[in-house]
Amino acid sequence: MSSFRTLVLVFFILIFPFSALAQGNSVKLSVSDSNSGDPIAFATVSLTPKGETAAKYYVLTSAKGEASIAKVARGEYVLKVEIMGYKTISQEVKVERALDLGVLKMEEDVTALDAASVSAVGNPIIVKKDTIEYNASSFRTTENDMLEALLKKLPGVEVAQDGTITANGETITKITIDGKTFFLDDPQLASKNIPAKLVEKVKVVEKKSDQAIFTGFDDGEEETIIDLSLRPGMMQGWFGNVMAGGGHDVPQNNTGDWRWQGAAMVGRFTDKSQVSLILNANNTNNRGFNDMAGSMMMGMRGGGGGMGRGMGGMGGNSGITTSWLSGLNGAWSLLDDDMNLGGNYMYSGTSRSLLEHSEKITYLENGDQLIYRNGGMEKYGNYDDYGYNNSLTQGHRVGIRLEHKFSDKTSILFEPRINFGYGNYGEFSQFETYRQSAGSNDVAMSNDGFNFSSGDNRNWSASGFLLLRQKLNKPGRTLSANIRFNFSGNELLNGRNQSLTRNYDQQDPALYSDDIINQRIASVSNGQSLSARLSYTEPLAENFYMEAAYNYTWNRNFSDKDAWNSGPLSSNFDYLTHPYIVDGEVIDPTYSSEITNISHRHNAEINFQYSKDKLRLQLGAALIPTTTRNRTATTSLVDTTYTVWNWAPQAMLSYEFNDNSDIRFFYRGRSSQPSTSQLMPVPDNSNPLNISFGNPYLRPYFSHSMNGHFGYTNRETFFSLRGNFRAGMVQSPITNAQWYNENGTQYSMPLNGPMSGNASLDFFLNAPIAKSNFSIMNFFRSSFNQSSSFIGKQNLNTDNYYNPETAVFDYDKFNADFFEHKAAGSAKLDFDDYFSKNVMQNLSFTERLSVRFSADIVELNLAGRTTFNKSWYTVQNEQPARWNNQVSFSMNWNIPADFIIASDFSYNWYNGYTTPQEDEFVLNAEISKMFFKKRFTLAIKGYDLFNQSKNLSITDASNYHQEIRNNTLGRYIILSLTYRFGNFNNSFGGRRGPGGPGGRPGGPAGPPPGR
Repeated sequence: MSSFRTLVLVFFILIFPFSALAQGNSVKLSVSDSNSGDPIAFATVSLTPKGETAAKYYVLTSAKGEASIAKVARGEYVLKVEIMGYKTISQEVKVERALDLGVLKMEEDVTALDAASVSAVGNPIIVKKDTIEYNASSFRTTENDMLEALLKKLPGVEVAQDGTITANGETITKITIDGKTFFLDDPQLASKNIPAKLVEKVKVVEKKSDQAIFTGFDDGEEETIIDLSLRPGMMQGWFGNVMAGGGHDVPQNNTGDWRWQGAAMVGRFTDKSQVSLILNANNTNNRGFNDMAGSMMMGMRGGGGGMGRGMGGMGGNSGITTSWLSGLNGAWSLLDDDMNLGGNYMYSGTSRSLLEHSEKITYLENGDQLIYRNGGMEKYGNYDDYGYNNSLTQGHRVGIRLEHKFSDKTSILFEPRINFGYGNYGEFSQFETYRQSAGSNDVAMSNDGFNFSSGDNRNWSASGFLLLRQKLNKPGRTLSANIRFNFSGNELLNGRNQSLTRNYDQQDPALYSDDIINQRIASVSNGQSLSARLSYTEPLAENFYMEAAYNYTWNRNFSDKDAWNSGPLSSNFDYLTHPYIVDGEVIDPTYSSEITNISHRHNAEINFQYSKDKLRLQLGAALIPTTTRNRTATTSLVDTTYTVWNWAPQAMLSYEFNDNSDIRFFYRGRSSQPSTSQLMPVPDNSNPLNISFGNPYLRPYFSHSMNGHFGYTNRETFFSLRGNFRAGMVQSPITNAQWYNENGTQYSMPLNGPMSGNASLDFFLNAPIAKSNFSIMNFFRSSFNQSSSFIGKQNLNTDNYYNPETAVFDYDKFNADFFEHKAAGSAKLDFDDYFSKNVMQNLSFTERLSVRFSADIVELNLAGRTTFNKSWYTVQNEQPARWNNQVSFSMNWNIPADFIIASDFSYNWYNGYTTPQEDEFVLNAEISKMFFKKRFTLAIKGYDLFNQSKNLSITDASNYHQEIRNNTLGRYIILSLTYRFGNFNNSFGGRRGPGGPGGRPGGPAGPPPGR
């Protein structure tokens, strides 16, 4: 700030008291309920000059019901006090000096309450161009619910078991509060830690990138975000919500554990700043964050399968998870709003214990079947028929967002972030494989054994972008530069990969051979990426604009893996004792590798846009040459460099019929590179029954994507309709070729396959039923996709590619025989003679219809949902159609003396599964009581009271049927106490009227009519 501006500010502060006295008088009053005497918060107090219709002064009453209007000019006025649910106070006042009107008492208006109730029920959703706005008070939640519970009630919004949020099929990438980012790009920190009762409106926004907002040209970097509007009382100082609870599993077979949970959110929000502290810890599978450290650790564990990696689940809410986090978030508007600064820090940890058992039937090309069982087999008697996985991760993350406007023409945006974490894991499973010959009921064991892996991990990443924006000396002429960076490091220490596979002779089962893997693993993976985009826009004629842009991207990925084989064993190597002997260990060249992948990508594009009134049309194209170098050092050196030229067209059409309805359509083409793991010509033996290879001859693939949407809202009847359409095709997509040896081990390798495609359609509808308390909501989604894979035929024998002396797989010879330059027909062997093409098609749809009744004290929801899924495969013809069906009912009932009873019940049944599934009755129930002026809430809640919820996933895919069972949190009861302080409590105080607390159906009380 310049010295001149500082002097002006000091002068203003010094003379302000005197200027205030000189400019007018103050009018003070307080408002209370005529029956209870309780103060009435957020009533609108206005002063209208006598004889006029428009108010000249207005203000909202505070949490204590007090109001003060300063600088009122002398004269006669009509004073009005208004709030939904009460009769308006109107009286004439004469202002000649400071005036104190004392306490004004408001009487309830029963007629207005009834009308407001209907209005509030009928206005839960409004569609505004690229935004869907939900009125939170139209969807009742309990005092203890977090934002996630509210999101689950919103039509078109879905929350997966792992906490991922989607809206109309698009993944939510971030959640903001009144436009300010909350913990950058981790939506779960908001959804699982912000109390639902804070929220007044939920807006689902299709947000363009910051550069696209500046230039006006869409760049294909849109994201779907959720923006929250908090209740007005939350913007007036400190507030807090603190909860603690404990309980126990309902004992079953004399087993069960204690359950505990604790959470706190403390914040101070104003128009200029937001500061919030969140704390959360529990062992109830309610992880309140995205575990980035755990995801990076998982990426270092190999891609060959194992529990949760190819043959198992390890996802969603499987297992029992204990988690903890502490985080601090802030956002400030500074320098007269020329600067917006935000930042956050979070520490988090997760401890997870998972049990798993899986069964898989694989249908071979010759009609035989392979039957896998993976877990702890009953014959060993140690692991209760389950394998286990235990993991622990901890991580830190720091993020900053700085936006500064130097002038009306020049601004910058800088958003860096740093993450670093560490952890460890241990996983054990035992397996068996049986072969059933075609047309026979005879089953013979092919192999059995065990697999154990463990390791320690350290990881870090740093990423961000810098955007420079400059408006030039002509409207529509701009220059902008966007620089992005991403650096990461991932290290596996003390890794173990140990397994024993006993292969039985198919002619004489008494004969067998053992394959033992007893390895120590050390692995390092580093990645660097830099990109720069320069964009220039120019107005060519009235309503006609051009953009010329150039983008350069450099990527380097490096991976160094060393595998050592154990020294001579002095004891047996089995599932109970599997030691690793460091003395005498030797490097294993087959599974050791050093891979470097470097790519240079240029993107030169030109776009044209026509924009007039309600129409916007954009057309453009880009030329994209990409040079890639893959260097792999294993038992031999593979070093390839190639350049691929692509071009990427794009088109966009947007038309707004009016403020309540619009349509939009997008088309884009994009070239993408294979991942480093797909390019590595190194066997991955982390799962001894699923060996995977890379393919350095993979080429980039090109995708065409189209999407469109339409939206309509009738603001008189509150009818809303929104639909979305998506379609895509991929040229030379990366698919898999897989084959099996005689003992059932699966091998797989990626390759560029034939074109694949997909299409989906979804829409939702909300419609009040006349002028009643009932409304209907409907959500429908359908999708179709087609892709291909390749299954090895019986005459494919890969044993010929193993060196009989060293047991090293000759990857180069195998690749040259089948895959090398396959598209050019230069492979040595005819691919089709050894592999069958398997075309996979899938059709699915989901229909959900709900009827909601919302009154002053109770909300009832009755819903039905069905999901249909049918697949067709060349190898196995078609699968039966599968149906997942559900009928659900929920209730939220406010009863006298501040009691709340809430429950949700669902009945689930299944049709068309290879293995029949039992019906499920799932009931959760809660009763809570508010006391001490509603600052405290005591609640007792029971989860899965019928104890019928299960964690079972079933997959019917190209040539297999698979069932995975995991342990999960069963029936338990928990008692919790919640304490609120500050404006959090006051925002819900006073009378509870229609449409939500405070008697206000939606939004803060604004200026009186005519203002």
